[in-house]
Amino acid sequence: SFYSLLDYVNPSLRNTYGNVSQTEFLVPHGSVVVSIELKGDLLEVSCPLVDISAATRIPLLRRVAELNFYPLSLAQIKLASGPDGKRDQLSFQYSSTLNTCEPFKTYYVLKEICQTADRYDDEFREKFKAKSLVEPKVKYFSQEETDKAWSQANEIIQETFQFISYFDSQRWFGSSLDFMVIALKRIDFCTQIQGFLKNEVERVIGELSNGKININERLQTGRNFLTQIQKAGKEAFVKNLYQSEVFIPEKWLTTGQQLKNVIQPPLNQAQKLLNDKNYIGSSIESLYCMYDLFSKNNMDHAVNNILMNSLSTASGRSWQESSGVLLGGLQAINNIPVQ
Repeated sequence: SFYSLLDYVNPSLRNTYGNVSQTEFLVPHGSVVVSIELKGDLLEVSCPLVDISAATRIPLLRRVAELNFYPLSLAQIKLASGPDGKRDQLSFQYSSTLNTCEPFKTYYVLKEICQTADRYDDEFREKFKAKSLVEPKVKYFSQEETDKAWSQANEIIQETFQFISYFDSQRWFGSSLDFMVIALKRIDFCTQIQGFLKNEVERVIGELSNGKININERLQTGRNFLTQIQKAGKEAFVKNLYQSEVFIPEKWLTTGQQLKNVIQPPLNQAQKLLNDKNYIGSSIESLYCMYDLFSKNNMDHAVNNILMNSLSTASGRSWQESSGVLLGGLQAINNIPVQ
């Protein structure tokens, strides 16, 4: 059953990363390596995270304690001893008997370790001066590609400031907020940022979506963050542009019916706004839905093509024209036959 789970994740995983006896697997994921061992009737999973010997330990360990409550639910981050015998290394740990390794549970254990490790090792290094325990296996992009990504990020930011300036002048603060979230999702999707910047983008999106915070405070948070990206400059930005190996994907593989269920509420709302001739509201509703789909799901090529064509066709058009094009894209997805 456990071997079948690994084959489901990646059919070549066991041959590529396992030992001869198929009892130990060292699988890279982003900037970490996940160790999986079968010891008799036990499954043990570990993942070295960071060295904290020279880090600011108190705030870092406080952050680790928070993560062990949430988002971690089965695995835990623990202090481990380094080669010198000192407890100055952080590592994910999980163990279970094989007869309780139900495939869904085990998959979620591996997913939460991969997702949390890849997300927070960058934060621990940037904010708390921790050091990597494993040399990241990453591939950086060419000069031409990074130039294009930096230029595109700046175009998105400048366009966003122009639109929210207009929305604010009309006191449409909700539209300003939605468009700011869309901007961050666009930067994430169009440039495929990684590392610390990706974590910060997700953090800010969370704050912008927090209805318990005053809307003016949230808008200011968004403005400051977008300005901060520009002021930090290209060199800081391109540090977060690279490709790495993936063990457990962060995004979910989405079936046709699941996708239709997800888009139905925003599709209905975008249609209602269009019928009311609220073209700006309809466009924002459709854009929010589309970029949210890209940020959370691995979708069929046919769906991706529909979305990309709709976004490309709507670009540069009036709100009235764009709202119809974007809504048409969502309707096309909704009309795809489900096998």
